[in-house]
Amino acid sequence: MNDEVTVGENERVRTMMNDGLSRLADVSADRVFAEPIRIGERVVIPAAAIDITAGFGFGVDMVSEGGGGRSQGRPVAIIEAGPEGVRIRPVVDFTRVALTLLAAALTVWRAMHR
Repeated sequence: MNDEVTVGENERVRTMMNDGLSRLADVSADRVFAEPIRIGERVVIPAAAIDITAGFGFGVDMVSEGGGGRSQGRPVAIIEAGPEGVRIRPVVDFTRVALTLLAAALTVWRAMHR
């Protein structure tokens, strides 16, 4: 009976890991570049960065396991192609810049007041 449970558990874990790994490998150009948009003589292509995080874990008894992950996209550039050539315009996330500057300022302030 124990061998049957172990084989079933092993197969379930193997399936879970294969599913997770196939999702991780599912990054392709269509997830990074959106459909081109034609505006007059210009073509505009939005580009994004995709961050993928995943993890798997097992208990000491190899019966308890878990896994999870997330993916997040954020715009990073606009590619514009027209009669005068191609331009790449970065997308600046001012909120991220402001929070980074605030965190740095707080770190410096805290270090000076110790």
